[in-house]
Amino acid sequence: MNSPASQPPRFDDEDLAHARAWLDAASDGGVLAEIDTVYQLIADQIEARRPRCEASGRCCNFMGHGHLLYVTGLEAAATVQRAAAAGIAISEADIAAARDRGDCPYLVEKLCGVHTVKPLGCRVYFCDPTAQDWQQDLSERTLELMRSLHTRRAIPYRYAEWRWLLSLVVAAGA
Repeated sequence: MNSPASQPPRFDDEDLAHARAWLDAASDGGVLAEIDTVYQLIADQIEARRPRCEASGRCCNFMGHGHLLYVTGLEAAATVQRAAAAGIAISEADIAAARDRGDCPYLVEKLCGVHTVKPLGCRVYFCDPTAQDWQQDLSERTLELMRSLHTRRAIPYRYAEWRWLLSLVVAAGA
């Protein structure tokens, strides 16, 4: 028997319309280039600061690590599409199983299965205590750049929990 957590969320027509807009935008090379520019800014900051990452997958175990991952809808759509292009498809069953476990549906044996296409929140977050001083500022600055992308390109903006947005994008793409 499925637990309530494994039941897919319900979406209204506006949710689905937004997700379709995100999927369309995530197919636009110009939009992807702008996303990649933000991701490169993060990569440059990470390279300069060199926070410790134990690659333990603990941060991807949301329930066990005591946090949730929030992303933009556009990032969720871009991740789903880019992962699928790399042969890593995701289904509502995968997302439901991750909800039940309390982790990320792309977590594979303690490692990120979509490391090269992961969203902003994953790129900025490090469990390294020395990162606490600067990662919040970096997160806010780069999230503002994502908001600006949405505004300039007239893409609906939503910032929500990762697995909920993944479910929405998968439902809209079906």
